[in-house]
Amino acid sequence: MISVDKSDSDTMNIVDRLLKDQPKFHVHGSTHWDSLPGTLRAIEKAAHEGARTLETGCGASTVVFAAQGAQHTVISPDGDEHKRVRDYLKTIGVDDSRLVSIVGGSDLILPSLCTERVLDLAYIDGAHSFPYPAVDWLYITRALKIGGRIIMDDIPIPSTAYVFRFMLSDPGWRLDAILDDRAAAFTLIREPPSIEDYTLQPFNRRPDYGFAPVPVRALLMLKSEIKRLRRQVGSRYPSLGRAWRRLSHAGDFK
Repeated sequence: MISVDKSDSDTMNIVDRLLKDQPKFHVHGSTHWDSLPGTLRAIEKAAHEGARTLETGCGASTVVFAAQGAQHTVISPDGDEHKRVRDYLKTIGVDDSRLVSIVGGSDLILPSLCTERVLDLAYIDGAHSFPYPAVDWLYITRALKIGGRIIMDDIPIPSTAYVFRFMLSDPGWRLDAILDDRAAAFTLIREPPSIEDYTLQPFNRRPDYGFAPVPVRALLMLKSEIKRLRRQVGSRYPSLGRAWRRLSHAGDFK
């Protein structure tokens, strides 16, 4: 699908071409904010002709999705980025007819776009300020097929890191790779649990008392752990659980 010079065509794939050309898509065409090569190659490997794909953020990764023939949607608030990507695709002879470019903020676009599980692959690399990585993740994962893959860039950034830590803890997700020491690739392996019961998520099993001064924090953590152990034992031995509850109501366990 990629038309390049005859001398390049036998040896150069799309990622190699991007690394060679170093096209500038950002800040009026003056800056590289490209995904790193390992991440681009992971997208190249996972995307394929006919796959339904989506990304937040626009740039070199968009070129890779288009070159692989995916039915790709890219969301970015900067219309000039979209134009520069399409201009580059035309320059190297890549068909952009399957590429849908949406100019706007992902937090405004995704809610109406992500209503069915149709995505095979998604890439999150849009706004990195809190809470945008989590907002992108929320809506994109609602549209991801079971067995679909998601790649998230810039996981060292705290606003992205906590989403990564949640996925790492959750049995519904399988970590496939850490890419370039900066991005993570996951596969959605099962339907998420009901949103009503947060205790079903391992991420939420223990409260976070980081807001409290150290001595108070230690006491709160101890009380929480005692309650957790009591619930576990009470669930296993109901009669003992009932006895504890009676003592608690009598004021002995507060």
